[in-house]
Amino acid sequence: MNNTTLLKVRRFGKIGALVSLILFAAALLLAAAVTVGTVWLAALPGDGVTVSMTGSAEIRVGSESFPGLWSILADSVAYAADGGPGDAQSEAYKPFLPPEDQEIRVGLRLFSSDFSSAVIRTQGDQKVIDAVTDPSVYRVNDLILVLAAGIAFLLSAAAALWLLRALFRALAADGSPFSEAVVRKMRAFSFALIPVAVFSSAGETLASAFLSAGRDGGICIQWGVAAAFLITLCLATVFRYGVQLQRESDETL
Repeated sequence: MNNTTLLKVRRFGKIGALVSLILFAAALLLAAAVTVGTVWLAALPGDGVTVSMTGSAEIRVGSESFPGLWSILADSVAYAADGGPGDAQSEAYKPFLPPEDQEIRVGLRLFSSDFSSAVIRTQGDQKVIDAVTDPSVYRVNDLILVLAAGIAFLLSAAAALWLLRALFRALAADGSPFSEAVVRKMRAFSFALIPVAVFSSAGETLASAFLSAGRDGGICIQWGVAAAFLITLCLATVFRYGVQLQRESDETL
């Protein structure tokens, strides 16, 4: 390997080591800040903070088209007012005009929102549906779980960045980059990405569940970090082969 290439590799290693150190310090500071916030929330008495939010929508449709549209929109209907069929759900009411100016418990799915009740009224030549969702309840205890997963992710990321800094420093050292020290540090960094992927996936899954107010938010997997682990492990294998070639070349000389 010529001197120009070696100088570029060393310069790259020095810059990477500096950037990794800055990111390492930032991750630790952020982890400390999140830890302080989590401890403060955990110190609140009981379920100290609960936020309940309700969504609403107004749907307007022509009176002539309303029966057909209603049969498509409404999964089930239960009339809450006295004198109706009671709270029993009935598919038979779907094709017909529901009673107006009274609350109707109905399953409506619009875009990404589920509406559980509605009031229907006539306005001119239009039917107006005022639909309301069930309350979405956000509790501080659920937020604490999200923050705890975030702390674990930040600490694992800090550890990975520290090992990445060691790898860059090995590249910045004198001599060929194809050395056992570089291969060992590269493998150590690649395996350090496993807890990063696990905790980041857990944190994103918990955050999704929290933001959806306990509904099924699905399982999130950080495929990008997993791919980075595999790529780094492959690079370590390539560098190990380079070490063997470098050793054979040195022995030949």
